[in-house]
Order: sequence, then structure tokens, then C-alpha cells
Amino acid sequence: MNSLRHNLAVYKSYFTPSALIKILIAPAIVLVYFTGVSLLSKTDSEAASVNATYTDVVRQAVNPKTSASLLTIHSSEVQSAAKKHGFTQSQELFLASPRLAVGLVPIYRVYNASSGDFMVTQWRSEVQNAIKKYGYAYEGVAFYAAPSKNQYTTPLHKFVKGPFHRYAVTPSDVQQLERNGWKNEGVAFYVRTLAATPAQEQPTIPNQATPATPSPAPSSPAPAEPSGDVVPWQTIAQPGQDIHTVLQHPVLHGKILQLPKGVFEVTNFRDGYKAINIPPQVKGLIGSGRDTIIRLKPHSSTYGHTVPAQETRSTNQLYVLRMNDGTTPQLLADFWLQGTEQGHLYNGIMVGKSQPGTTVRGLYITGIPGNARENPGETFGLTFWRGSHSITRSVEVDGRRVMGNSITQRTFGESVGASGLAFSTHNYAKVYDSYIHDHRHGMPTFWQSNYGETWNLQSVRNRIGINHERSFGTVHHQPVMHSAHAGYHVNFLADNGNGSLKIIGATNDEWISLTTKGSIGKNKKMMVMTSTDYTGPNTNTITTPPSIMLDDGKTPAPYFWAH
Repeated sequence: MNSLRHNLAVYKSYFTPSALIKILIAPAIVLVYFTGVSLLSKTDSEAASVNATYTDVVRQAVNPKTSASLLTIHSSEVQSAAKKHGFTQSQELFLASPRLAVGLVPIYRVYNASSGDFMVTQWRSEVQNAIKKYGYAYEGVAFYAAPSKNQYTTPLHKFVKGPFHRYAVTPSDVQQLERNGWKNEGVAFYVRTLAATPAQEQPTIPNQATPATPSPAPSSPAPAEPSGDVVPWQTIAQPGQDIHTVLQHPVLHGKILQLPKGVFEVTNFRDGYKAINIPPQVKGLIGSGRDTIIRLKPHSSTYGHTVPAQETRSTNQLYVLRMNDGTTPQLLADFWLQGTEQGHLYNGIMVGKSQPGTTVRGLYITGIPGNARENPGETFGLTFWRGSHSITRSVEVDGRRVMGNSITQRTFGESVGASGLAFSTHNYAKVYDSYIHDHRHGMPTFWQSNYGETWNLQSVRNRIGINHERSFGTVHHQPVMHSAHAGYHVNFLADNGNGSLKIIGATNDEWISLTTKGSIGKNKKMMVMTSTDYTGPNTNTITTPPSIMLDDGKTPAPYFWAH
């Protein structure tokens, strides 16, 4: 894995202490999920929300020769550290969150090249001190955890011996380190124990309040999430039936099908369009978190012949799941859609011609295969086609092949995805707190889709940051864009008109050139591409420059406009 966050060799050389201290003293991004509730609130409802986000196992790898240790949520990094740096002893230590959520804070990681030691902390001042006094280098956010105790968390103790750090959760591990001469420096932050079970067994479908967002406020409030009677899978599914078959049950008309934890596997596509179809009269499909897994049985497809040849530029119509032509607002929520090897390309989820207020929330979509920047090789993990006024919340689309029968036992493979998220001829989309990453050829895309608005849309290690084609009036609040393969942050392209694009309070890697990037931070100079020859020589029709602003939405931020 060659990302900035995960590759140890890149960590050693990429950042300078002076540049990173500037990042760390920049204003923190305070993300607010619900009206009046901040990240550091401590109510019971917030704690329950945080509880559901602890999905990733944090491993502690140790170099037995030096006693240096490494904390990471990435099994590939454990393997790399063992092979390249002698961290041959490892154990699963606790559960943390891979993404920011209400009640959580970033856990920063630093590395000392002289000793080979890694340290993690929630305190920016401690990172600055480690850089200035002890020669550590900043490596970014390792994961997210709680700054204080609640009913779901337990303390993580930090130990030091000489120049090295070690961490422990259980009383027995704490006592063992103390017996071996390690000094207990107290509680670093709060995590979930491995024995804990995420509180997602009985999901409900509340009418959620409109989330508060960083200034400036949304131009219009987001509609309430679609609601309706929930029908548990166990009450209507017969032995041997798959999801597609159960979704056709008449009892589900006007209702939502709820899946328990487990693997729900379908065999083969049903035609040249889908493997699973949600009928227009069904109000939605929800799972019980990332341990509800939906996938196509590997190597079961007999529909490879329907995928057009690349030179035809025709669209690949195969989707694992389609929800088209809804008669009311519909809901997809809380499951893992897992891409599998089929010997040909296909797409993930299509939400087509949806009713206003249709919501996609809490999905984890991985390994949807694609191999090009145009059809049919340009495939998508999640696509909204036509319709309008959709809501996307807390969705992660990972272009890597991620396999497993539970979230804690998943394994990470290579990047196979073309693109993660697309809005195609779909106006007034709203996107909140979504993370699109590790796609080889694409990025979050707005195609002929106007007046979209996003808050904390994160595009990391994709081809570029965010793509806009024939799309105007889009506003991005506090987006995160960095480590793009193509070296720039935003496409703003059109051959059919002129309009606006606004970006407020971005976090990105500083644009120096197509081949050189500076440090990652708030309002670093970004690069916006408006090609003169978009669809042919001198076809560009955009003359209005993009509006790139600081968090206040008024003060200009630095950027370079290539046009």
C-alpha cells in the first residue's frame, strides 16, 4: 500500500517538522452531526452513536529487538512493518473508528526514525513537543477514539521505557508491562474492548433531526429520513431464499426489510441489469451494521457477455443492487456491499429515478471492479441516476478488494475500483460525512447534476479529488482532498454552459506542481482544472472562476486555476 498514511518509507521523508507544526496549530475541524450537538458532547444518545462506529481492530506490532511498537488499523501495514522493519510480534489490542463521528477525536501518530518508535496521542500539544524536542515526524491521523469515558469504552494506558512506547487495555497486560519495568503514564484515550459487541442488533428507523453543519449553513434543510414499518427478515424469509426473492414478498409493499447480521449471498445476475432488485413499492432495505454483508457469490456470474467492449464506450449496465423508480422516498442503510471476483466488470448500487428525500446512509461498499476512466470500464460503487434531492450520509466506498465474513476479520487486497460515488443527471443532492478512497481511475463525480451540496466529503487516494462535468451551482463545505494520483484536486469542466462552483474550508495537500505536493492542511493552495479542450479543441464554455473560500465562506483561499 503506497498511501501517505500507510507506507512507512514515505512517512520518514514526506513531512518536515516545521510544516507539520503549522498543520497541527491550524484550527481544528469541528464536525457537528445533529443540531446543537458537538464532538465533545457526552450525552447517552451520543455515546450510543459512537458505540456503533467502533468497527476496526487496532493491532499493536512490536519489534522484539528494540521494544519499539506500532499501532495501526491496517493489517497490510502490520505485514509490511514485520517484513521491512522487524515488527514481528503483533496482537489485536482494541476497537477504534476509522472515521470521524460525534463524540470522537483524531488520534495522531508520530514516528522517530532514530529509535524506530511510534507514538499515538489525542493531544496536538504532545505531537508538537515530540517533533520539537525528540525528533519525531508527524504521520497523520491513525484512527479515531473517545477523549473521555462512557458506558461503552475502556481506558487505553500508555507506557514508556527509555525512548519507546507501549500500550495496554486489559488489567493483566497493564500489570505485565509494569512488572517488566515500563512506566505507566496514565490513560491516553478511551477505546472499546475486543470482546465488546457493537450495539447494532436492533436498528430503528428514526426521523432524524436536520444535522447542524459548519458555517455557512445549508441553503435548505435536509428532509427527514424515510420511515415506515420495519419487517424483520426472519419473519418472512423461507429456507433457501435469497434477498432478491424475499424483497418481492407482497407484505413488504410500503415497508422496509431489515436484515440481521450475517452473509447474504446471491448467485449470478438475474439479467443484464442486476443481481438484486428492490421493487418500487418497497420503502427500503436496512442491515444491522457492517456485519450485515451482501455480495454476489464469487465466480457465479454468467453475464460477462453483456459488458460492452471498451472501444464502444457503451455503458456497463450490470449492478449488484438496483433501487429504481421508487413510488415514495426510499432508504438504504447499515450494511456492507462486498465486491467479489466475477471475471468481468460490474457496478455496485444504482439508485435510479428516486423520489425526493431518498436516503442512503451508513453503507460500506468495497471492491467494485473497474479499469478505465470512461465507459464501460468506468464503474461506480454507488450511483444516483436521475431523480433529485437525495440524501447521502456516512457512506464509505473503498476501491480496494476487501473480503471477509465479518468486519473484524476482513482482509485488504489491491485497489480494483474505478470510481466510488456518482451523481448522473441528479440535481440538488446533499452529501454528509462520506469517505471515498483508493480508486484507481475515478473519484466522486457530478455529471450533469446541478446545485449539489456536500459537508465533509472526503476524497483520498483517488485519481483526483472531486469531479464536476456539465454541473453548476455545487457547494462543498469542508471537503477533504489529498493524495490524488493525477496530482490535482478538482475538475470543473463543461462544453454546454457557464456557472458557479464554490469550495469552503477545504483540507488538502498543497499544490506545488502536478508532480510535487506539499503538506496536508486546512486551506492549502489547491489546483482546479478547467480544460480548454474538454470534449474537443476549444470546447470549454466555463468563464466564471471557481470560488475557493476559507471557513467563513467569504475570505478567498489560495488556489491555482488551470484554464
